[in-house]
Amino acid sequence: MGQLKAGVSKVDITPYVGIWLCGFAARQKPSENIHDNLYAKAIVFDDGNENLCMVTCDLLTLDQSSIENIRKIAQNITGLRAENIFISTTHTHSGPLSSHLRGFGPLDHAWVDILEKKIAGAVALAQRNLQDVTISAGKGQAFINMNRRGKTAIDRELGVVRVNRSDGNPLAIIMTYPCHPVIVPWNVYSISADYPGVASSLIEEYYNGAIGLFFTGTCGDINPLAVCRDFNEVKRLGTIVGAEALRVSEELTNFSSEIELKATKENLILKSQEIPTADQLQEIVNAGSKMENPDLDWQYVWAKDALELANVGKLSDDIPIEIQVLALGNEIAFAGIPGEVFVEIGLVIKEKSPFKFTFPIECTNGCIGYMPTRTAFDEGGYEPALAFKLFGIYPMDIDVGEKVIDSALKMINNVYIS
Repeated sequence: MGQLKAGVSKVDITPYVGIWLCGFAARQKPSENIHDNLYAKAIVFDDGNENLCMVTCDLLTLDQSSIENIRKIAQNITGLRAENIFISTTHTHSGPLSSHLRGFGPLDHAWVDILEKKIAGAVALAQRNLQDVTISAGKGQAFINMNRRGKTAIDRELGVVRVNRSDGNPLAIIMTYPCHPVIVPWNVYSISADYPGVASSLIEEYYNGAIGLFFTGTCGDINPLAVCRDFNEVKRLGTIVGAEALRVSEELTNFSSEIELKATKENLILKSQEIPTADQLQEIVNAGSKMENPDLDWQYVWAKDALELANVGKLSDDIPIEIQVLALGNEIAFAGIPGEVFVEIGLVIKEKSPFKFTFPIECTNGCIGYMPTRTAFDEGGYEPALAFKLFGIYPMDIDVGEKVIDSALKMINNVYIS
């Protein structure tokens, strides 16, 4: 362990007008304009013995295949180990279709190929910009979110990690906050990063030369507390988050220049519930085929795909996922989870972690869909009972929350330096 170094980068990944957006299944046509640009931002840390990278992208989701491609390209360019690269999406619902999701129009594979190379390039740029840094972390509160299922569980903690240059000025501000970026409504066909983009821009305007990196906390059941759904509200709520991050950043002390970096990951196999029988699925397909645009109806497309498997008797299957943990010294830990994680799951991870600052991040290294609590499965509703049809074939088993918690905490405890 020696002097901590870090490098940061920001690469424009704004797509062309006319690409299909994803996030709202009610959309029936491609994008019409660009409201604000989208970015991939990367930060690489190096302690002399270990290095790791965190990437955040203004996108809804990335496929696991894209994660593998990005890691492979970045490893070949930089020498960073693929397993030490943590790739997250902010989950903006006004970004381009960037993964295989049902009901959102055709995926532009050629554009995704370019996107993967741009994200890998962001890793390479950050690695080439390594310089001596110090680091400190803190927490604030932003009261802009609510539990959309009418429950009391909520997390309004805003995590802030400030990375300073040797002159004491910020190189990067990492923010984490749990709230769906869904302020822009479904009937607006504009490309936008939603409120995380505003928060990051505020950081970058205030600290000229620094980069703001926003990572979305566990918010599978958490929406914005918005008084309206337009870009003025995007600016208002994003400004609240960004201003609170600035307040926390300005009050930070106890910066460290020598910390030990650790990275680990675990590949889990989740069990699935059974899908309907072939006869039941055939009824759904028959009814859906009479619609005007059936291929834009995610439940119809899912039923067609599921029917192929049901016809050969494959009514359930294993669901592989990767959970990743990064530790910056003995105070800061990030847990990356590849799904839309219910807030209570993240709260348990935070509460039981030995780290002073623990930040569970959703939609990291892919996204297999919603990860509800056992109670939510019992209650039913969109997230546990329907939304899996957008992402895959099979609904997750009801113990997904416990498995995610157990895996994340096991790795967090393993990397903790007492």
